[in-house]
Amino acid sequence: QSEKAYIQERFEELVRLLETNIVRLKNVADYADLLSLSSYQLNSIVKTSVGKTVSDLINEQIILEAKRHLIATPAQVKEIADLLGYEDPSYFIRFFKKHTGQSPESFRKNFK
Repeated sequence: QSEKAYIQERFEELVRLLETNIVRLKNVADYADLLSLSSYQLNSIVKTSVGKTVSDLINEQIILEAKRHLIATPAQVKEIADLLGYEDPSYFIRFFKKHTGQSPESFRKNFK
């Protein structure tokens, strides 16, 4: 039971860290360091908790933030990319499209 509790606590801690640091930190190693775990240990915890990798969670958090900005603000995609820590807007657009199946612009249009 205590191992289960430990895994749950570490997972919840990771989720909080993702929510507060996603703009600055996008690497598994960064989050592992913040939690004083190895990337391997952190991936194992996440796999056990939700059956995904830490990278999956990082990508989901980035997409979630991007969608929030696209829906709630009139900011241009270039500005949103910048807000999310992407120097290259075209990289951000490709990333968004790969994970959602549509460009940020069409996501915004289709949401309205």
